[in-house]
Amino acid sequence: MFKPILLLSMVAMLCSMAACAGPTSGPARALVSLAKGKGNLLKPFTPEVTFRRGRQNRHVPMVYFSSPWQSGRKLQVEVPEYIHGRADGDRRRGFLFAGRSLETAKRIGGVRYASETPPKWVKTDDGGLSMDNPLQRDLTVHFRVIPHDRLLEIRFGLTNGGDKVIRNCWAQICFKGANEPALAERHPTSSYMLSDGELISWDGAGQDLTWLDAERDEKRPSFYKRSCFFLAPVGKGRTFGRLKQGKNPVLTLGRKIDAPIIAKSDKDRRRSAIVYSPSGIRAFYNVLQPCFHVDPQLGDVPPHTTRWATTFLIFHEGDLKKAMTQLAKAHHAAKKKEK
Repeated sequence: MFKPILLLSMVAMLCSMAACAGPTSGPARALVSLAKGKGNLLKPFTPEVTFRRGRQNRHVPMVYFSSPWQSGRKLQVEVPEYIHGRADGDRRRGFLFAGRSLETAKRIGGVRYASETPPKWVKTDDGGLSMDNPLQRDLTVHFRVIPHDRLLEIRFGLTNGGDKVIRNCWAQICFKGANEPALAERHPTSSYMLSDGELISWDGAGQDLTWLDAERDEKRPSFYKRSCFFLAPVGKGRTFGRLKQGKNPVLTLGRKIDAPIIAKSDKDRRRSAIVYSPSGIRAFYNVLQPCFHVDPQLGDVPPHTTRWATTFLIFHEGDLKKAMTQLAKAHHAAKKKEK
């Protein structure tokens, strides 16, 4: 059973990281405590973090980290897939940065600020990775990947050295589960969120998912032919669930979720990877990879300032609903304390 008082104080520290001037020193104690809590039956495990350049058309090397379930293969996280935002006064939405090649990103929607130098990961003394990447227009993006016991912490920062506010800045930090058998199921009902205290999946609002059957790969039935996206907004009030068909289908969940948390689990919901971003506003899932994330949000970044946000991946064994419920309660208590 988790200790709520300990979680409340520690998650408050995590929530404040989204607005701080730089990464906090020391480990993120709240999530470390959650990962080490009695409700987590997973034995102590600190992921080994590495990187590879990968395919030549990639702008950013992929980050790899070891699995606690002894699969012998590495899990992946794309840091970042994209960074979204626009300069003040710019009417067109765009990307501040794309993890893919500029040519690919332009076909997807247009890169507004290209990287001036190829990004490079640097190994750090804590066993993690660090990257500071200067962009055009006096912008610099920062990333830190920090391993802890049963936990991976990723910090995302933007320094705005220019004269215009960068509006609505956020990063896609894309966790991929295909290399771990416990997380490899691609159907969206293998991922979970909390809504009104209930553990639900993407069919939890009564929405029909049978349309996905036509998206199956005929030669490999457990795979899908293209990306199919699933979005769940965080907050209170009504939301209108809908399926928007197009080049890639997008399903919006017909219920709002309680907190910026999503979990990817095995069929018995005993082994799970829980993603939590204190500043997140939606949960995201894609059947193709499969990938799952709650993207960290910086909001507006004024000139001559640096803003940071953080996302976490917790390795968990045990009662998934109890773990997510305790984390959601601590998250809301910390947010209330900020006000």
